[in-house]
Amino acid sequence: MRRPVAMRRPAHFFDLGGTLLALDDHDEIAFDEHHRVTILPGVTRRLAALAGTPVFVVTNQAGLADGTLTPGRFHDLCDQLSTATQGVVTDYAVCAHPRDAGCTCRKPRPGLVLGLARAHHIDLATSTMIGDTETDRELAVAAGIGHFTWAAEFLREP
Repeated sequence: MRRPVAMRRPAHFFDLGGTLLALDDHDEIAFDEHHRVTILPGVTRRLAALAGTPVFVVTNQAGLADGTLTPGRFHDLCDQLSTATQGVVTDYAVCAHPRDAGCTCRKPRPGLVLGLARAHHIDLATSTMIGDTETDRELAVAAGIGHFTWAAEFLREP
């Protein structure tokens, strides 16, 4: 007897810092004195419109390797984003390696996206990557994601 084949479906992949959350002067995710992040304008509304479809966050966080970002603070910022967007994010994938590690998961290498696609049965050719840097666009190409949209365009008011 053959096993049923899981249907592959499109998804939205988002960069985190500069796309969904504000950055500080060092291009790191900004926190206020109460450890709160700033969700960028339009994010909550635009992500709410994606409820019911797979939504993933893929992010490089070398600060986890170099000690400028603790695992607890990283999980807290993910929780803050998930709460603000009413749980629309399906899953998070993070490269926590140093910038020069040469790993397959550091954007623009496709490891994070390919892992999520396998785990969640995603059709990358019909999926969309939303980001704010050339690295995000290069990731979309490397992973075989069919569409790339700049964050500013995606979050623009209709």
